Amino acid sequence: MTIVIQVLLAWIYGHLLEYGIHKYILHNNKKFNRIFKRHFGTHHRISRKNDMYDENYINPFSIEARFELIGLSFLLIIHLPFVFFYPYFFTMLVVSASIYYIAHRAAHINVEWGKKWLPWHAEHHMGKNQHLNWGVRLPLIDLLFGTYKLQRQVVENE
Repeated sequence: MTIVIQVLLAWIYGHLLEYGIHKYILHNNKKFNRIFKRHFGTHHRISRKNDMYDENYINPFSIEARFELIGLSFLLIIHLPFVFFYPYFFTMLVVSASIYYIAHRAAHINVEWGKKWLPWHAEHHMGKNQHLNWGVRLPLIDLLFGTYKLQRQVVENE
């Protein structure tokens, strides 16, 4: 498999993982609800109360940040066998996980940046229906599955 194909497939797969884990495991899975309740209960409550700002993301060693980093690390570990057969695929998964963490953290620390560059994620937290806009980095999979919807203007027109 060529380098370009590996990178492209991993990029798409990373977005599918982000969407699926966010929607089906973190939010809507009763089996995992006790484990991930902290994420939805704490992170969403704080973000909604503070117009997207979540002070837990200031310190990268806070419980919330560690929870996310451990989850991303676990995902990369279970995908580690790919490194032997499709090294560029695995490398792109590492890049995708890193961009996800950096963008998600930035959106909750620098709210104006988050609203400007990730308005779908701001909508996920601040919109009337928090069960939309599951993608954080891009709304690609939301557009594909019909779960993308901007319910209110989150970025002021300049």
